[in-house]
Amino acid sequence: MVILINALANILPINNKTTGALSDQYPNLFVPAGITFSIWGVIYFLLLGSVIFQLFYVFKSDKEDGFVSKIGIWFLVSCLSNSLWILAWHYEKVALSLAIMLVLLFTLIQIYERLKIGLDFSTSLGGNLWIKIPFSIYLGWISIATIANVTALLVENNLSELGLSQSIWTQILIVIGILLALTILFKRKDIFYGLVVVWTYYGIYLKQANTAFEGIVKVAILGIILISIGVFIQIFRKRTYIFQ
Repeated sequence: MVILINALANILPINNKTTGALSDQYPNLFVPAGITFSIWGVIYFLLLGSVIFQLFYVFKSDKEDGFVSKIGIWFLVSCLSNSLWILAWHYEKVALSLAIMLVLLFTLIQIYERLKIGLDFSTSLGGNLWIKIPFSIYLGWISIATIANVTALLVENNLSELGLSQSIWTQILIVIGILLALTILFKRKDIFYGLVVVWTYYGIYLKQANTAFEGIVKVAILGIILISIGVFIQIFRKRTYIFQ
């Protein structure tokens, strides 16, 4: 259902506007280049694999790790929230879309915690590849998307600056994302969450590289460097859940 609605959102498109066009309608410097949103293809592919993986184990007497019982209802709520967010966003209900986005973020945090990502190292390779990694990436993207959605609401209500220049405001948001990514990276040994933030900040860099907003470009590059170093450290020391 989620994949279908996402496809229709841009093929029809819903309310005669694509998702990207609507993002441009609420211009803010935190939104990355359009190519960045291709990560949705990766997320949906991994989620499809996750569903197939879970269905496979439903019919086994040995229900490996009890993934379905752990995340079943939360996954359904996340799918519903994702679909509703698209509809709210395309019909330009920005406040409603943010509320739905927060519900989606909450459900993904619940899934992340129930899977004990970065805390439980007894999961098989298949479980890591098709259960934990998809939700690491999904949560990473929605964490950053929520920040962008908040900014869109501020723009709609002419409160985007809050006493600050748009450039400074964006730099603050980028720093918040850096701190969040590094915290998850080192506390939960989750390189995939970190890589999503690196990808997003690369998108911000691409969009702002040839503009006058040098501060944003510099902070985005700093974020890419710091998080990438953290990822390499975790991989080198084999301190990531995929290696356990």
